[in-house]
Amino acid sequence: MHHLVKRAPAIAVCAALLLPVAGNAQTAGPSVTGPWHYRSFACVDTTVSSVIPRLTSNDQRSFTKSEFVNYGVVVTFDSHLGMSPVFPAGFAAVTHYQGEATNAIMIAEHPGDRVQVCYLGPPTPDASCNPDTDSRGRKYRVYDYKQHASYDGINTEHDCGGA
Repeated sequence: MHHLVKRAPAIAVCAALLLPVAGNAQTAGPSVTGPWHYRSFACVDTTVSSVIPRLTSNDQRSFTKSEFVNYGVVVTFDSHLGMSPVFPAGFAAVTHYQGEATNAIMIAEHPGDRVQVCYLGPPTPDASCNPDTDSRGRKYRVYDYKQHASYDGINTEHDCGGA
């Protein structure tokens, strides 16, 4: 018992020094800029295949800036990352509703633009979501090489098991 009392101040100092590091570990991820080179995440260099407003008519081929601003944006990529083998025909994409802070980055992209797409993971299974039968809710982080900016989001308007 006597040894614990002597070590208590040293333990308190070590804990105090480690707390700021542990607190920063949670906030460091989203603020990391540039392309990722982490082995923990599957990332691919690919290109943008389409940029469209979230709400469109089936035959619509051109879009106004106000449609992107008022309806949100969907960017699809030339990659099956995060979709195979369960959904081999699916493509990686990010969907945002209107008013999201990084929509301007997405709206400025064009088919053929070089991007890095990182697969952050599938949705969590629950009573209404089976990620093996529902391709929605897969999360991605995208870095645009031309704009030197990134954004993230899920691949669809509704999450797995949603409407």
